[in-house]
Amino acid sequence: MLKFRRYTRTLTAVLLVYVLGLLIALYVVSGILAGDTTRRLAESEVLSAIASAEKLLAEGKDAEELNAALNPALNPAEVTVALLDESGALAAGTAGAAKVLAQVDLSALTEETRELSSQRGMLAMGKQTPSGAIVAAKALAATNQAAFGFNALLRVYLLIALGLTVLAVLLLGWRIMQPVDTLVGAAQRISAGERVEVSEKLPVELRPLGRAFNQMSRRLEETIRALTGERDTLSQVLEGLDEGVLAVDAAGDVLHQNRAAGRLLGSGSAEYARVLTALRTGEEERITLQRGERTLAARLRPLAGGGALALVRDVTENERLERTRRDYVANITHELRTPLSSMRGLTEALCDGLVTDEAERARYYALLLDEVQRLSRLVNDLLELSSLQSNPAAFAAERVDLTETLYELYERGNALARKKGVALSLELPEEGLPEVSSNEDRLQQVMTILLDNAIKFTPAGGTVTLGAQRQARGARLFVRDTGVGMDEYTVQHAFDRFHQADPSHGEKGSGLGLAIAYEIMRRMGGHIAVRSKPGEGSEFSFLVKEA
Repeated sequence: MLKFRRYTRTLTAVLLVYVLGLLIALYVVSGILAGDTTRRLAESEVLSAIASAEKLLAEGKDAEELNAALNPALNPAEVTVALLDESGALAAGTAGAAKVLAQVDLSALTEETRELSSQRGMLAMGKQTPSGAIVAAKALAATNQAAFGFNALLRVYLLIALGLTVLAVLLLGWRIMQPVDTLVGAAQRISAGERVEVSEKLPVELRPLGRAFNQMSRRLEETIRALTGERDTLSQVLEGLDEGVLAVDAAGDVLHQNRAAGRLLGSGSAEYARVLTALRTGEEERITLQRGERTLAARLRPLAGGGALALVRDVTENERLERTRRDYVANITHELRTPLSSMRGLTEALCDGLVTDEAERARYYALLLDEVQRLSRLVNDLLELSSLQSNPAAFAAERVDLTETLYELYERGNALARKKGVALSLELPEEGLPEVSSNEDRLQQVMTILLDNAIKFTPAGGTVTLGAQRQARGARLFVRDTGVGMDEYTVQHAFDRFHQADPSHGEKGSGLGLAIAYEIMRRMGGHIAVRSKPGEGSEFSFLVKEA
């Protein structure tokens, strides 16, 4: 655009200089021609006067007649004529002839007519004749004045022409620049993302260009709208990811960072700086970070246009699940191997005939039966846990009468408690309990597990309480005991699979009971809470919603 403006200004200046030079040349040439024309006119008048005087001399008139002929009443040409005799004396002449003769060089007379004076203000010419000489002169003041007037008038016209020419050149420059400025302005607005409609009031030769601009503007607007939509969609997708996304350009400046990246890495943290350094250097493809209790994994990839991209994921849960899986397999192996090893040892002793006493043999058979039952309970618990995780239909909700359910649980658990020497009590509110929305079978299963655990870990003479309390929108069920209690670590892992408290305080179990109860409540949208201190007993409770 600037180059085009410089070109237009240069063209305008060249045109102005050209026209100005042309006008000046025309003025000079016209002045020269005007002066030459007026002089030629004066010369013609002088020659005409000489010819007329020569005719008079040829007629043989005397001096008085010549004077009368040379001095008519009206002499419009205003030419001074002098007739000289053979001796060079003035024979006849018009007024002022003697003054003219004093100003010319008579020695320059010849038989041919020629100019005799070099004075600027007078034109004098003469010729030699057989009877003397003829001299004619004309003052050039009037002629010069006419030429000056012509030149003055010519200057006025030239100035008018110059002004009109300058105006025409400026108008031409504006005419050239105005549509160009319009198109350039439209291009700049288009580059800024605006939609532009170029007016059709352009020169005929530029109208197709204007229409092309309008079409380009519409298509560009559609393209920008589509790209903006895609960008916004991509931004929403990136912001909706749980994984952190961090991208840098070729210079190492951050191009994009979603909220998850800031949440996981923390702006300004050492982990953030490490990932950013790895992106800039490109030396690492995978990074494992430990941020507090969370484990982060960052995967780095280069970008096609330069720079790099990091995808940061929180793998804490994955790591925990992997550890749980390994522990689960190890625990299952251990729990299965223990009864199997006992059964193998007992069976080998019986098969080898090492036990010959009938009473001892019966004791071996009883031990073998206990191990089989223990193994059967373990397998049943595993199958039950697997069934809970894969059978959603087992948790269909129904209306449950809590009072009746708790009485049934109390009757069944009372026999086990008396056998253990533990007092079992039932605690219900005086205003009664509402019907709740739950699965009765699963509810009884959870309460049975909690009740059995409480009786198991309560020494003889202790107390176990089964009860419920009304809540604003349902009821709170609980099992409270005065048993051995649990320390903080055991409370934190009470619902882990195969985790067991100190077996010296009760019967050895499979370690899956509380895990099954926890899974059932989780599937039914509830949560089991536990409160316990060593030597002060424990309380397990959960909420159920009113039907």
